[in-house]
Amino acid sequence: MTSDESLHDHRSRRALLRGAGVTVAAGAALGLTACGGTRHHHVPADPVAARADVALLNAAIDAEYHAIAAYTAGIPILGGRQRDAAKQFLNQDLTHATELISLIKKAGGAAHDRSPSYDLGHPQTPAEVLALLHGVERSLIRTYLQMIPRLQPGVTRSVVGSMLANEAEHVSMLRAHLGLAPVPAAFVSGNE
Repeated sequence: MTSDESLHDHRSRRALLRGAGVTVAAGAALGLTACGGTRHHHVPADPVAARADVALLNAAIDAEYHAIAAYTAGIPILGGRQRDAAKQFLNQDLTHATELISLIKKAGGAAHDRSPSYDLGHPQTPAEVLALLHGVERSLIRTYLQMIPRLQPGVTRSVVGSMLANEAEHVSMLRAHLGLAPVPAAFVSGNE
């Protein structure tokens, strides 16, 4: 085996392990979406949140707004692959915010507005920005983990579960950029 083949095999194993970690995180999120009893519920074709879910969804949108502010402020400090990843994560978090607003409105509620400012500290280096983003994403995961079992069973819970899985992917990639193990534990907790 040449050194190039060995390097390729090493990278392939690493990619496989990273993918496995993300799969475990996604599986855990989907498992949580099923929590809530043994009764079978009719799942509507269009996701409509229950009125009781509006406060929980607003807590999630507040956390997403904080993440959006952190990415928006941090991206100019990053470069290369880190900047590309951060831009992708920002777009995904913007999509999450839009989906949460839609769920809240369909439930007859009013979505929270963005705060005029967020306490993001004063990161000056790419490493400091990545640490900030890692902390914000971990907070998002904790928010979703706490709220999913409290949401009414059905499509809304599934939609939020997929957001949780996406945030777990963000944390995994941010950890890799920070030089940490991308998947430090079998289950995502937000405390990694």
